[in-house]
This record gives sequence, structure tokens and C-alpha cells, in this order.
Amino acid sequence: MRIMRARTLFQAVLPMMALGACATHAARESQSDAAAPSLASAGPDVGYDGGFFVRSEDGRSELLLEGLFQTVIGAFDSDRDPDSDVQLKRMRPELAGRFGSMRFRVEPKFTEDEVELEEAWVGTIVGGEDDLVMIGRMKAPFNLEEVRSRRHIDFPLFSIVNQFAPAEDHGVFWNGRGGAGRVEYGLAAYNGNGESDTNSSKDVAARVMLHPFAADEDSAFQSLQLGVAATVGTQDESVAGDAIDGPSGLEVVRFAPGAELDGGRERLGLEAAWYRGPWMVQAEYVSVDQEMSAGGADADIAFRGGYLTLSHVLTGEAKSFSGVRPDAPFDFESGSGRGAWVVALRLSRLDLDDDLEERGLALAGTFTDAIEGISLGVNWIPNEHTIVRNALILSKYEDDVRLDQGVDDEETAFLIEVQLHF
Repeated sequence: MRIMRARTLFQAVLPMMALGACATHAARESQSDAAAPSLASAGPDVGYDGGFFVRSEDGRSELLLEGLFQTVIGAFDSDRDPDSDVQLKRMRPELAGRFGSMRFRVEPKFTEDEVELEEAWVGTIVGGEDDLVMIGRMKAPFNLEEVRSRRHIDFPLFSIVNQFAPAEDHGVFWNGRGGAGRVEYGLAAYNGNGESDTNSSKDVAARVMLHPFAADEDSAFQSLQLGVAATVGTQDESVAGDAIDGPSGLEVVRFAPGAELDGGRERLGLEAAWYRGPWMVQAEYVSVDQEMSAGGADADIAFRGGYLTLSHVLTGEAKSFSGVRPDAPFDFESGSGRGAWVVALRLSRLDLDDDLEERGLALAGTFTDAIEGISLGVNWIPNEHTIVRNALILSKYEDDVRLDQGVDDEETAFLIEVQLHF
């Protein structure tokens, strides 16, 4: 469960998805991809190239259909109830397109009992092919885990600091690139609560990512990127019944009845990533200061945390934000090919403010000063459309905490995620 934000739920499937097999491989990692023009063809073109597409004769208009489907099986310590689970995590058809300089994207997310709108926006290219202004619902420019595609992450779950970052929200967004690809930036003004407006509060976010060696093809650091992001705003809403999750995605620190976000909120994020050949490193630090209250008592609460992820492709293929494409794809019908194998290690830590306990914001017995996690992953990538992620997650709490059916200062979880994407 995420704190600091919620998401709009829809009760019916978006009618636009009836457009069916229309698609191309539109941008997910950068606005230069979203803005990339297609070459004019001799006539209307229909096919598949990283996504199903229909393209107009002059190449200026196209529709695309992509998809992401994920199911997770989990096994947990006996202190958890249930101690095992099978969950449809995500079933997401993705419809996008362009008409000249205009762009749009719609991504509904289906789970076992609801439909949630992740992204839905319209936009236009401004001032050049690398700048896109959008209005609607999309990801705020903050946190590398959120901004990059979740198709190609190393673990079934994001890090424990991700729950403090904004994700999709309603507002106005401007993403772009400059300096021959050396600078990537994003600006946004949005509701700040992850859903349609319930009050007059708003957030503003900005993110700058530097790619200092992007133009140097011979440099070992061509892919290096260093970034900083920040959000400022105010939020006034109840968080009673919500919780701060641990590394395994299960609730640890539960908020007490009457706990509220009650005033200003500032976030700061630092991020870095590098990949070369079969190796990849990614790290982030997140700082959040939030005014809160409970039972008339006010407090300025601080959250601080970060993670470091190291991953390596055992079978030697190149690794990047665009994933791994096996040199010898596995064929499920014939059993031929080996696919690709990836190992990953993630270390994470989250420090919590003592005032959560002292001011009555956290339920008695659930507070701990710090949460640490070690995640070990072994992923099999049979082909370019399929991933099987296996993760052993060790969670350590600085204090004994009350779990579902016991008290402990550590726990273990094992997750298997099966993913299909196109």
C-alpha cells in the first residue's frame, strides 16, 4: 500500500480499448521516443515492431497497442496471515497514438476486483521534437524507479523508498531533452494525492537528469546518468488505516485512527544509474518532510531512505533500461534455446521519525526506527516478451514490531512473478 497518495478507480473498462490491434512501439522511457516521427510509406502500414501498429500513408499518424500482464506468487513467514498468496498484479492493455504533433496515451490497469486508470493524457510537441507538453494523468517527474518502465525492473517489487514517491497523478506535465541528449528534464503541477481533486492542495515537481557522456560512443560511461528531483506542496487528508510497507510489500508501521497529512510536504530525490555490457547499477536516495497531526497534536515528520541495486546478465547479453534480449530465445513449444539469466542484489534502508510513535501517529507496537532489506533475485528471460522473476527478500526491523500473528524484528519472503509484455 502506498502512503502519501491514492489512485483513481474506474468501474468500467475504457471504451477506447475496443480499438483493438492498433499500435506501434511508442515511447516509455523518454520523450524523444514518444515524439519520434515515422517515415512516410507508400501506403497504410499494419504490423508489429515492439508493439502492434497501424500507420497512415504519409507516416504522420499512427495508433499502437501494447500490453503488460503480471501475476505474483508469494510465500511469507508464519507471522503473516495469509502466509502464501497468488495475486493478479497487473493486466494492462496500453493504447497510444500520434496525429502530426499531437500525442495521446491510455493505460487502464485490471486487477482481480477493480479497474484502475494508470495513465490517460493528451499532449503536443512544442519547440522541437524532444519536448512534449501533456495534460491529464501520468507519472510525476520524480524517482527513477517510477519514471523508467516497470517492464524491465529486476525485482517483483519496487524498493521500500518508492512508496514515498509520487506516481501517476492528474495535472500538467512537460518532459523533454536538450544538449544533444546530455540533459533530460521534467516539470509538473498536479493534484498531489494521486487522484481527482478533493481539496485545493497542489504539488509542483521538477526533475533534471544529466547524461554527461551520452555523445561519446567510445566511453565506458556513455550510459551514466545522474539526477536530482524535488516536489513541494501541501496535502490535507487522512492516512488512518494506511501503513508503511516493508521490503516484502507487507504492512509494518500502521497509522493510527485520526492520523492525517496536515500541511506542507517537501521531497528531495537523488538518483544515479550506469550500465555497460551485462552489468547495471542503480541507486536512489529519497528525503521527505511532511507536516502531520493526530488528536490535535502537530508534528513535522521526516522520512529518509535509499537503495542500491547491482545486476548482472549471467548469459552475457547486454543490459539496459530497455531490458535484455536473449541471444538464444527459449521456445516453449519445442523446448529449444536457453533464454537469458540475470542475477540481482538490492540493499535498502528506511529511517523513520520517532515522532510517529511519540505523537500517536503510529499504532502501538508497530513502530520501528528503521527498516532494512536485502533482496536477492534470479530472473529467467525466455524471450523478449516473457520474464520470470524470483526474489528472496530478507527484512530487518530495528525494533520488535507487531505483525499479523506475532511479534518479531525480522521476516523472510519469497516471490515469483510471471510477466508477459508486448
